[in-house]
This record gives sequence, C-alpha cells and structure tokens, in this order.
Amino acid sequence: MKETAKKGSLLFSLSSRRPWLVLAAALLLTVLSLWLTWQRMEFLTGRDDLMPQNTSFNRDFQKFKADFGDMEEIAVVIEGNDPERVGAFGSKLYDTLSRDNKVFSDVFYPYALPFFQKNGLLFMPLEDIKELHHNLALAAPALKALSASPSVQTLFTHLTKSMERYVAGDDSQLPSLLFMLDKLGAGFKSFGGGKGTPPSLETVFMNPDSSFAKAGRQQILTALPVRDLQGFVPAGKAIEKVRAEVARLKALPEFKGVTVGLTGTPVLENEEMATSQNDIALATAVSLALTVILLLFAFRGVLNVLAAMASLLVAISLSFGFATLAVGHLNILSMVFAVMLIGIGIEYGIQVVLRYQEELNLGAGELPAIRTGLEKNVWAIVMAAATVAAAFLTFVLTDFRGIAELGIIAAGGVAICVLVTFTVLPAMLVLLSRHRKPHARQGVTHLSEHGFIPRLLFGRPRLVIALTVLCCLASLYPLSRIVFDYNLMNLQAEGLESVTYAYKLMKSKENSGYFAVVTAKDEAEAREKSARLEALPTVDHVVSLHTLVPDHQPEKLAELAAIRRELADVKPSPYEEELSLMELPTVFENFRNAAVALKGKLEKERRPEAAQVASFVAILDKFFAGLEKERDRNAVGMLQEFQGGMFRELPQKIEALKQSLDASLVTAADIPEQLRARFVGKSGRLLLQVAPKWEIFNREPLEEFLSQVKSVDPHATGQPVMVYESMTIMRDAYRLAFIYAFAAIVVILLVAFRSVKFAAIGLVPLIVGVLFMVSGMWLFGIDFNSANIIVMPLVLGIAVDSGIYIINRFRREEGSAAAVVLSSTGVGVLLNTLTIMASFGALMVAHHQGVFSIGAVMSLGMVACQLAFMVTLPAVLTLAGKK
Repeated sequence: MKETAKKGSLLFSLSSRRPWLVLAAALLLTVLSLWLTWQRMEFLTGRDDLMPQNTSFNRDFQKFKADFGDMEEIAVVIEGNDPERVGAFGSKLYDTLSRDNKVFSDVFYPYALPFFQKNGLLFMPLEDIKELHHNLALAAPALKALSASPSVQTLFTHLTKSMERYVAGDDSQLPSLLFMLDKLGAGFKSFGGGKGTPPSLETVFMNPDSSFAKAGRQQILTALPVRDLQGFVPAGKAIEKVRAEVARLKALPEFKGVTVGLTGTPVLENEEMATSQNDIALATAVSLALTVILLLFAFRGVLNVLAAMASLLVAISLSFGFATLAVGHLNILSMVFAVMLIGIGIEYGIQVVLRYQEELNLGAGELPAIRTGLEKNVWAIVMAAATVAAAFLTFVLTDFRGIAELGIIAAGGVAICVLVTFTVLPAMLVLLSRHRKPHARQGVTHLSEHGFIPRLLFGRPRLVIALTVLCCLASLYPLSRIVFDYNLMNLQAEGLESVTYAYKLMKSKENSGYFAVVTAKDEAEAREKSARLEALPTVDHVVSLHTLVPDHQPEKLAELAAIRRELADVKPSPYEEELSLMELPTVFENFRNAAVALKGKLEKERRPEAAQVASFVAILDKFFAGLEKERDRNAVGMLQEFQGGMFRELPQKIEALKQSLDASLVTAADIPEQLRARFVGKSGRLLLQVAPKWEIFNREPLEEFLSQVKSVDPHATGQPVMVYESMTIMRDAYRLAFIYAFAAIVVILLVAFRSVKFAAIGLVPLIVGVLFMVSGMWLFGIDFNSANIIVMPLVLGIAVDSGIYIINRFRREEGSAAAVVLSSTGVGVLLNTLTIMASFGALMVAHHQGVFSIGAVMSLGMVACQLAFMVTLPAVLTLAGKK
C-alpha cells in the first residue's frame, strides 16, 4: 500500500506542480504522432497480406502465382436476352479497356477472339448442334420468306398461308408450322405487352436452357488492374475506369436490355475497404458523441467531461503514432482499434474522475480529491489494463499476421491510455479545478444499499449464485451450437453489386468465377487429372488447354455443313423500320382466323397438337388485347418495338450464323497465344481450372470440395484453398489466443490479489460473461466470423478488469460488496460498460456486415458482463468474505 501510494504521489506531484508542462509535452507528442501517421501510415487491402507466409498452402499459392501470374482480375459480367447484343457490348468495352495499358496489364474477352467467333459452334455439345440443325430445318421456310422482307407482316402472312394450306389438306409443313407457332407464342409472352423483351433469333433456333445459350446470355470480360501501391485501394483507378466505361455504353440505345455488374477479388476488396472505412469513420464519430453524452450524464458537469475526453483524444492520437512506428500499416482487422480505444481508454479516466467526485462530496478539497482519485486507483488500473493488454499480446503468439499486428497495436494503445490517464488527466483536472465554483457538489456517487432494488439484487446471494449456475449450464447448449462462418460474402454490405454477381458466377456452370487450380507437367498428366477430377461428385467440370480443342469434331462439322445447305437460300434483305399500318389489321385478323381454323381442324381430327394450337390462340388473343388497350397511346410503338426486336438485326445475325458455320478442324496449334498463355505457365506446366458443382462459399461444401480435389492433387491451390485455409488458421489462432489470454489473466490475478481464492473470484465475471454472451449470439442468430471474433479477447480482458476494480475496493476498504457496487467504483464499472457499449455499439450503424457484427457481439458481451459485475460478483464476494 505504501509503495502504491508513493507511486501515485509521484505521478500526482508531476501533474499538480507542472500541469502546463505536462499538457505542452502531450500536445507536442500528439502533433508529432498525427503527422507521422499522415506521412507513413499505410493500409493493406488484400487478405493475402494478413495470412501466415510460411505455410505449405501459401507456398503452393505463391509458386502458382510466380508461374501463371496474378489472376486476381476484375470480372465484368454482361447479361441480356440477346447474345449478339451482349457480345457487341463486351466487344466495345474490350476495345476501350485494352487500349489503356497504364491502368490494365491485361484485358481478356473470349467473345472478341477470332478463334471463338469462327469456331464457337464447335464448342457446343454434339446433341445441341443436332438440335440446332433440327430447329433451323423447321424454321427454314419462314426464314426464306423473311429474307425478302423482314417484318411482322411477312411473318404473319407466311404463317397464315401455311395454316390455310394445312386446313385445305396439305399437312407436309405441319411440324414446321407448329414449331414457329410455339416460338412465336413464347415471344408474345416474353414481350409481355411491351413491358418485356421481344424474342431474339437465338430463342427460336436454340434451346434456351442449353449451356451454349446460357453462355451467350451471360458473358465475362476480365481485366487485370495495374495496382497502385501508393493508394488506399490498389485497384481503385482500374475499377473507376471500368465503371465509367460501362455507364457510357449502357446509355447507348443499341444496348437497351443489357445489364452489367462488376465482381472479382479486386472489386470485393475495394468495396469492403471503402465500406468499412466509411463505416468506421462514422462509428468513431457516433462513438465519441455517445461517450460525451454518457460522461455528461455521469459527471454532472462539463469540466470533468472536457478533461476526460481531452485525455482520451491524446491517447488515441499517440496510439496511432505508436501503430505507425511499431507496425507501419493497418489492415481490415486492425483498423477498428481506434473504436476499441474509445471504450477501453475512457475506462481508466472514469474511475479516477468518479473517485475524485466522491471525495469532493465527502468534503475533501480539490487537490486532495484529485490525489485520492489517482492514488486509490493506480493499482487497480494497472492490473486491469494489464489483463486487457495481456489478452491482446497473446495474438502475437499466433501465426496469423493480421491478428498478431492487431495484438501489438491494441496492447500498445492500452498502455498509452494508462500513461495518459496518470499524467494528462490529472494535469487537466488540476488546471480546470481553478475554474470551479467553490464547494460545488459534483454529483451523487454513493447510493443506498437498503432500498428495494438493492435488497432484491444483493439480499439473497445464495439464490443469485444458484440461478447463475443454472443459466451457465443452460448456456452450454448454445455454446455447442455456435459456429465460425467461413463465408466472406456474409461480411460485405447487403446488396453490394460485387457480392450479387459473385453469387451469380458461382451458380453459373458456364462462367464459374470461383475455382480451384491444379497443375500438370504435360498433356498426358493434364488429361489424366482432368478425368479423375471430373469424376468427383463435387466437381462440375475442368477447363484446361486440351478442353480448348473441341471433341467430336468430324460429327459436328458434318452437322454444320448440313445447316449450311439448309440456309443456302436464306439471304435477308436490309431491315426497314416502317410498319404497313393500313394493312396490319387485316393481316392480324386473317392470322387469327387461320389459327382458329387450324385449332378446329386438329380438334376434329383428335390430334394431340390441338392443345398446343389452342394455347397459342389464347396467348395471341392476350397479345392483341394488349395492343387494343394501347391503341390510343402506344400501340404503334409496341409493334415497332416487337418487330424491331425480332428483325432489326436479322440480316447481321443470319450472316454471323452463316460465318460461324464455316468452322474448320481445330488442333492445339490453332489455339491463339492470348488464350494459351492463360493455361501454360512460365515453367511449361499446364493449368487446370476446377469448377465446383455447387456453391462453396460456406465451410461444409467448401471443405468437401477441397478435400476431394486434393485427393487428386495435394498441391491444389486457388482462392477457395486460400480462403478455407486462412479462415481455418484464423479460427484456430483466436482459439489459441483465447487460451493464452486466459492463462495470462490467471497469472495476473494471482499476482494482483496474492490469493488463489480471489483470483478464482476474479474469473467469475469472465466465465459468466462469456457464456451469457454466446447464448445471446445464439438467440439472435449471430455466428462468429473473421471480423467479430476479435471481440473475444477484448471481452475476456474487460470481464476481468472491471471485476478487479470491485474486488480491489472490496478487499482494501470498508464496506460490503453491495456498498462497493453502489459506490463510485461500481458506478464507474457501470459507466465503463456503457461507454464500451456506446463505442462498439456505434459500429452497428455500419453497412458492412462484418463491422456491424463486431458492434453487435461486443454489445451482447457487455450486457452479459454487466450482469456478472453487478449481480453475480457481489453475491460471490458476500459469501467469500474479505479474508
């Protein structure tokens, strides 16, 4: 006690005799720290930067990158019902982006390659090509008629004549007629009275559910950004460039109906960093505001709040300087440390100020009250801070770089907060004391322990302990059910374009953007591994160099030659926009009458096709009713849009189709270098992209997929491997850090109390608080993730350090446990909890779900710990006694 008082006296002596010197030194160090932070602080945006570098999976990934280059590309997903329009959009975007080599080191768009433009149909499955041949044969009569005059009038007139011939007895073209009516009916439905899109040529000829058709409607352009290592987001300029060009093209009328979205690792990281940075900046401001409001309520005066907040801001500023010197950068994990310090750093000042106010209420003078407030809390504050710092320092013992850096920064920040509390805060209180009114009371800090609520909370300690034990036992079930969420998409803000399109690509078998990679030394090994991989239940397909040489080429080429013969006489004339408005009513009436007659004849003959034609007539009547409804407003515009959608690009599409029929036998030597380079490494090894059959963002399907892939090649790598392994290491690192922190706290409690009994009592708030917190998470459906798991050691430290204040005063001063809880110490602990809830609860304004979850979990933890401080701990102390 004497030694502690002596240390407190020395600290107070410095602050009371030379307050201006202390504040001047603090101001100078604050300015230097902020300047240093501004000049030298950097941000690491890539998750790879946070991972341990000496693991086998990271070595495999770095070896892969060295051989095949950086594949963290911006993915531009271009979608639309008309593949030709989608392709034209992608081609124009490719032309613009590929010219800007200062921003993009590589731009890749398969559709723009002459290789695919000429041989694209050969990559269709043979059955799909046969279906295309069949459909074109059925559509050939209509196409020949339309080749002379592509218009709605020509189409309806041709089909009317075909139906009339059938009714007259000529059934030779019935299959072709039924085919065209079926496709036209689907077109009417998709057009939806002018609210949808007109039918495209591809929907007539191809199965819309075929992989080739889906690939046409959803095309991918990738751009590898030149990373700006000086910027907050290295790929920021490239992303802005792509977005600007996409917006420009989408405004053009020829690309109506085309939708575009960006995703890929650079975009996800960019949006995550930008969102979390904005969220944390807002949360910091909200946190400071809430803390000021709480302190004004608790201190009942502006001067003490000013002193406490000035000290806090000095501590945070110095902590930034320390972080810059000790680590030099922040990452997605450590950037929340400023919010942490608001809640933690103010805690020590609260204890000093409340005890100072308590002494004033007891009649002490200003300087003696400040001295007592400082000296009576030195030991408790040092021990409390030591528990929190120890909890954070245990992070250094883990292999995860991001966690270790957070541990160093946060532990250093806690130490700085303590030093500032012992120097700057008393200096501020001394200076401001001269401006107080004489004998002014500072607010009530003692509450009666004989009221109804105190008797209810503290009058039956055995009942309180029994209920706490039962609740803790009940909490074991939620503890067993809580899991660690591996899905990084769940951390992002809801509704982000990059997340939406990441899921789209994951669900797209044709354009899977999230795949594992395997390498092979030669073509034989590549084929052998591909066969084994594609036999796995979790693998959908494998893309490699040899898959760029189509299979069944002789049969496919024969089918394409047959299609060429079918289309030999189809030579479309240029499309003219005008409608023959005077003739259309008669054309429509004749068309409907012929359809009704066809239906009647088929029904009379009891043919099953009658139901198909009856369905078409119903669709046709609905279409005509829509035109009639819009007759005085936009009927002409609807017809023009319908006709233009079908026939405006018919000449070009027919020509493009004919050109694609001129494919020739493809060999490995025909694969263009730009495409080959993506599958052949610098060492000559071959790349195999392994696409999953199902969504693998969550842990269970991801683990199963990687387990099966690694059964073929233990050195398989890629983003799925990196995510799974890094999340596993992070989870295990925090578990290990929790154990280390718990052990360190036990040692600190034994040193602080020099008593096994009181060290064990000091663990009560920790155990009760953590169990209750996990139960709250389970009730609210919150899982642990790579963001909110940083809360665990913090809850551990706070659950103990607040208990230290209560236990320390209970042992060293007169009064019951209830009296301590109702004293300035207990009020301080309550206020500590509220300020921490305010600082972390402010994170719940975040759009970033990971940042939001930090605030939610910490708030639950503080509520749980407060119950342990204010209810369970006094009951245990009452039964344990002071000895």
